[in-house]
Amino acid sequence: MSTLPTPATPATPATPALPTAEGVFRAWALERAAQRKGALSPRSLASYHSLWTGWTEYLLSKQALPWQQARSVDVRAYLEALNPRAQARGLVLASTVTQRRYYRVLKKIYAFAVAQGWLEDNPVDAGASVSPTEQMDSLVFHAIDWDALLQAVAPAVDPPPEQPWLAVRDQAILRLMMQSALTVAELAGLDMGDVQHPRLGSARGVGELWPAPETAPGAGGPQAVMLDLSGARAAQERRITLSEEASTAVLAWLTVRATLALPQDAATPLFVSRKKAGRLTPRALFHLANRHVSATLGPRYPHTVLAHAGPMTLRNSCIVRWLDAGLPEEDVLARAGLRESQALLRLRKHVHAAEAPDLQDGQA
Repeated sequence: MSTLPTPATPATPATPALPTAEGVFRAWALERAAQRKGALSPRSLASYHSLWTGWTEYLLSKQALPWQQARSVDVRAYLEALNPRAQARGLVLASTVTQRRYYRVLKKIYAFAVAQGWLEDNPVDAGASVSPTEQMDSLVFHAIDWDALLQAVAPAVDPPPEQPWLAVRDQAILRLMMQSALTVAELAGLDMGDVQHPRLGSARGVGELWPAPETAPGAGGPQAVMLDLSGARAAQERRITLSEEASTAVLAWLTVRATLALPQDAATPLFVSRKKAGRLTPRALFHLANRHVSATLGPRYPHTVLAHAGPMTLRNSCIVRWLDAGLPEEDVLARAGLRESQALLRLRKHVHAAEAPDLQDGQA
């Protein structure tokens, strides 16, 4: 009795082998270099290779992801944390021009990977884009809105029961954004050792906050906190004196921070993340500022107006308040860590000196 032959099982199409991060770039670069029209020069390819390497190293170090597992949210976080010049104690924000250039290059490389069958979707999509316009960089709140924003920085009536320290941390950060014009990079890079105050000391190399002394009647308020700041430019190397409100908020945070299971030595981050795993990211700082702005001014503005209002908006508004108050330009530049008057040109159109109250040193 003959046996019918078993039908052959259809062959499964082979899945293209995924190249390494270096391999995908080399494949893309070869194609771009070979194009008859619009071929990239060796110099451009070298620049793009550096960009791609920085991106893939970020994925591995920050997210523990290989290049092919990147998501839209990872791309956006990277673009928000870009350092276009030199890394100085943490993160330096790139200009929107730089962010858009990185966005375009990453999108092209991933589009090439999709075309080769290595990926199904391009993670560099509309959700990954940080595309506020150049004009958004100079968004400034007028004096009435600014007063409302300052008054809203108050102790939380109902702090989260599981993490009540978050409200104290956020108050200190908002005060530094709004009354000292600190940048995201400066806030993210602050260490315990950058805070200077008579109540701060150390025992066996571990930082501690000594009890506040009793102030004699008529002796004036407590001494101000000072911060030592640094950055990629010489003008960013400075010591600033905080306002009374900001000083109080920072000391309150230090008091709470000392109760957490965290390192207290000089080289540890001043502000820590919700999970207490390390420094706050630019994305976290943006959301902190944007939540405050939206909660305070949301009923008065369309969402589209406030969607990109974050730390840069608060910094710009603080600088304009200093100009409103008639502070000499050289003092404003020194406080803000700026080198040249050119940096203030976009903000001067918002200045209304006649409306501004007198400001004490360090206040906004």
